[in-house]
Amino acid sequence: MSVPIDRVGKILAGDEAGWFVKVLDDSGSTGGFLILTSPVPTFETGFDSWVADHDGLVGYFIESGWKVEWS
Repeated sequence: MSVPIDRVGKILAGDEAGWFVKVLDDSGSTGGFLILTSPVPTFETGFDSWVADHDGLVGYFIESGWKVEWS
């Protein structure tokens, strides 16, 4: 599974359906990836999660059951 970095996607199915998601490469600070979710595409409000590596990122998307439409 390929997860785009630094692109906004709309979650069509799974946890938080209808929300937006964006993945940031945080390897310079934490060595992992930040996963931002928000009810608005500007990410003014919302939540963040962190995973240590690419395998963790893919696993997070699978566990969430997300189907994402990337812009």
